[in-house]
Amino acid sequence: MELSDILQTILKSKSILIVDDEEKIRDLLVKYLTKAKCSEAHIVHAADGAEALRKISNQEFGLIIVDIVLPKKNGLELFKEIRSRARTRNIPVLIVSGNLHANVVKQAIVLGAKHILSKPFNYNIFIERVGKCLGVAS
Repeated sequence: MELSDILQTILKSKSILIVDDEEKIRDLLVKYLTKAKCSEAHIVHAADGAEALRKISNQEFGLIIVDIVLPKKNGLELFKEIRSRARTRNIPVLIVSGNLHANVVKQAIVLGAKHILSKPFNYNIFIERVGKCLGVAS
């Protein structure tokens, strides 16, 4: 069974939230996820941390992909908020950033981040990391 089939099975009908202020990155991640057989109808976007929190409050997600550098509420603040809420603390979160300095990575780990991906990346690296985030060994 391919990793994309396993991801589709794990996520079933749950939505995926992509939080990135760059539209081209959001579009690329949608392209990668649909290539991995995730339904575009189950992929939700947010351009900043505040918008993401509103969407998280109103919808259930099986995976959240968060950029570090975001307007209104940065990715680490958003991650901390997700982990502090009983309803969302167990949702897998993949942190993605082109700005992964040692102190940012340390902060993310202190907050409990286990899955961090540095930009740029290709389809195979992204899908492998999504799989690990969802508990699928590749």
